Amino acid sequence: MGCEIENLSETKKTGSGIAYGCDELGRLKSVLVHTPGDELLLVNESNYTHWLYDKVPEISGYVREHMRYQELLESNGVKVYELADHVEENTDLIHRMPNLTFLHDTAVISRKGAILSKMRPPAREKEEVVVKEALNNLGIPILNEFNGSKGFFEGCLLLSKNTVFVADTERHTYPFILEFISNILSEFDEVIYARVPKARRYMHPDTIFNRIREDLALAYLPAFEETCLFTEDAGERVDFKGLMEEKGMEIIPVSDSEQGRLACSFVPLESGTIFHYDTALNDETKAKLAQEGVEIIPFHPEALLAGGGSLRCHTLRLCRRKS
Repeated sequence: MGCEIENLSETKKTGSGIAYGCDELGRLKSVLVHTPGDELLLVNESNYTHWLYDKVPEISGYVREHMRYQELLESNGVKVYELADHVEENTDLIHRMPNLTFLHDTAVISRKGAILSKMRPPAREKEEVVVKEALNNLGIPILNEFNGSKGFFEGCLLLSKNTVFVADTERHTYPFILEFISNILSEFDEVIYARVPKARRYMHPDTIFNRIREDLALAYLPAFEETCLFTEDAGERVDFKGLMEEKGMEIIPVSDSEQGRLACSFVPLESGTIFHYDTALNDETKAKLAQEGVEIIPFHPEALLAGGGSLRCHTLRLCRRKS
């Protein structure tokens, strides 16, 4: 992709009292999760790759680990909302969606509202319909969604109240990325676009980049085949690492093997403190983070690894607050 696109032109609280907005890296206050249930029975030896699983999940262990993660969040002061408690019209869909537990892929919550994905069929078709209903019932408005039927767009990252990051992965359709950039620049100052290899290991933006603090991030730099910076008036090619350094953010690179273990896909509790799989990082990277004063709250996955997702995938962050 080239960098030319044609025609580019604070945390909120709803009336119901639900605060929302995760643009800035403040303390995590609330999340939405979906505890998986009987829909996992759909995944078997003959179709687990169709459902994008790495293997058939051991259901009781999978659910138990997911609930243990929820308990970890709550023990650190995070309010946990359960998806099913806020869905009435589309409950039948939930039972047909074994990937719905990966809520982070379906929406990102800005201070202006939710940026809703258009999930790729057939494995993840209509997940955004269920999530949209839950967000509406929680009182969180929809800032951006896709109404077209011939494409898909699975996720972006909020880097600040001014900047959105989107990666062109195998889970995105190029015209939908164009539409997204054009639309979202009416709400944000800039969009950082990265073209990455079309491979499962890079299927979502957080598999290659994630911020730990506003001045520190982990990234797998070999995946950035081309990076562009878009504003309302222009688009230009940039060096991603150099651009981040200009913004005052240091990048600690992760290795190929770490990237494959979801090294970049973690959940910040607050600036400098992250929830992360204890299997994701090498000792060298852990040492670099320790030198930076980063605290890792570890979580050991076993059954959850069958789904191929990280803690971040299971966590739709609703609200962050600056201390």
